[in-house]
Amino acid sequence: MKTLLCVSVMAATPALAWESTCSKFTNRTLEPDALASASREPCTPSAGPATARERWIGPGDEHRQLFELTRQKAGLPAEVSATKNLTVFTSDGLTDIAGTGVPTLVPSAAADIKRVAYRSFSIAEFSQLPDFSYALWDWASGHEVCPVAGANSISECHDFAAHMGPVNSNHFLPQSRTNYAHYHALALARAADCASMASRIAGQPRFQSYARACEIEALVLESIGQHYLQDSWSMGHMWGRWGSSTLEDFPGDTIEEKRDRAVLTALVSGLFHGARSVLQSLPQWTSYDVNDAMCAPWDDVKFKTPSGAFSNGVGDNYLSLFSDRPAYGLQNSTFFQCSVSGLLEVYTASGQQHGAAVPAPGFMSIDPTSDVCFGQRATNASLAAGAAVNLKIAGLQTTIPIDARFVSFMLPKVARAQGKVAVPPKVRNEFRFELQRAVTVARLKAKDDPEGTQLANGEWGSFMGVQQNQAYDTVASYLDAPWPWNATDERTQYLARTFHQAHATELCSQVDVAALDALRVRAHDMTAPIEEQVAACTACSELAVRHLRVGTSAASYDTANEPLCASLVTTPAFLYAQFSGVTDPTQTASRWCCQ
Repeated sequence: MKTLLCVSVMAATPALAWESTCSKFTNRTLEPDALASASREPCTPSAGPATARERWIGPGDEHRQLFELTRQKAGLPAEVSATKNLTVFTSDGLTDIAGTGVPTLVPSAAADIKRVAYRSFSIAEFSQLPDFSYALWDWASGHEVCPVAGANSISECHDFAAHMGPVNSNHFLPQSRTNYAHYHALALARAADCASMASRIAGQPRFQSYARACEIEALVLESIGQHYLQDSWSMGHMWGRWGSSTLEDFPGDTIEEKRDRAVLTALVSGLFHGARSVLQSLPQWTSYDVNDAMCAPWDDVKFKTPSGAFSNGVGDNYLSLFSDRPAYGLQNSTFFQCSVSGLLEVYTASGQQHGAAVPAPGFMSIDPTSDVCFGQRATNASLAAGAAVNLKIAGLQTTIPIDARFVSFMLPKVARAQGKVAVPPKVRNEFRFELQRAVTVARLKAKDDPEGTQLANGEWGSFMGVQQNQAYDTVASYLDAPWPWNATDERTQYLARTFHQAHATELCSQVDVAALDALRVRAHDMTAPIEEQVAACTACSELAVRHLRVGTSAASYDTANEPLCASLVTTPAFLYAQFSGVTDPTQTASRWCCQ
């Protein structure tokens, strides 16, 4: 049993909630259903720039599946779920992936464009983003920028055990509510802007792709927000785990000391949450059933709603039970009422550019940021049940208490090995005492008031000087900024340049004829590498057509085919070009730029 315990503890990592998956496919542009059944390899490395370049589809992609079920119940057209492809213009820089330099994905200003990158995704995949990226801007930059202190490399910065997990308290209630509200408000504001764009180009079918691109970005933002809503309905996340989403909030005089405590509290929180997601996948555990409370189905694992109702609940790795078992009907029905309401609010605000939504019969809209959607809490008995690693060996149920002396000895070793922190002797001793105290408090509360929610609601007390997340309930600085985005902020520029069709209005104001002329000159520069010529040609064609009047001057052009920018901004820059036998603006722009 001691050997078994060693394996258990050494594999412990911070909690994820519903599962997320990154896979490497031969053809990333296929539709999600085709990729779900296609051959794949795991993303390697499993964090950092590699995950920004692949698709988040594969076995166990529970977050994506939940969003897709929400899309279906909301009655949004199937096209919303299709693979989308972005053409992104970058510099000729390289970034490191496992010791190999690969082309950067950081989008560039027009003057610095040297390459073209193509990025494929589906909206539902972004419901997994908070498990791989700090924010959408982080994904747009290819995970090539680190927004937190103390990382030794970009890959380490995005490593869940070392940096992302220690600050993922915002995946737990009540911080998850604040994060969903932030992204839902951002998505609604972005959607309203999309509707405004759509109204200005109404009646001009050749421009509708821009309105749809804008709506896609708004839905991507809602998909990211729904990650936090989904987490709030994973049984293992219905409590205020210790910690902040900002490393600087942790006790300690240095970043290293703060990370010591952040990693240790994340490890302990992950064990309370349930360790199946980590242990079941290990080759040496394939013959075991790691039915670890709280995410696994246990009779005494329940949550309480704001109205006082009690229900059993499940979490990550148990999506099939969540969807199909009557015992989890309250958890299932309430979650989808909330998620569908949130998605429909955004889709309606954007003007339903992909077609009318037809919600499932009987749907009743509610405020997706309300107590109904975020007031559920795990009972004291549930959290006490989580104070162990539970598994079946040959059908025999086994329980390993997490306050055992050996666990308190091994977890600091895990922190050093996986969390990449020092954990000096003084901190180790403090940790062992705090772990025993926390488990004892949980057991006493469960005995005294098993159906109470005091532990989940912040009455558990601190752990190593770290308060429960109710004390740090703010939006982290690394999240995407509220709308409207600042045109001079580097992070929002990553987004505007990556989703450049969605941001056609802003770009119509920013791009002038001189910038287009400069791209054209570079496209015609036969001394430049062919890759740079192609990039300049592609970028010039993409941007020029938005400003192009087919003709020779303001006095002589095709007034029936005014360019996009004429509808979106008051005083756009106009480009005039005309070629014999060519009347199509797209073909004209391509010739002007590239021939």
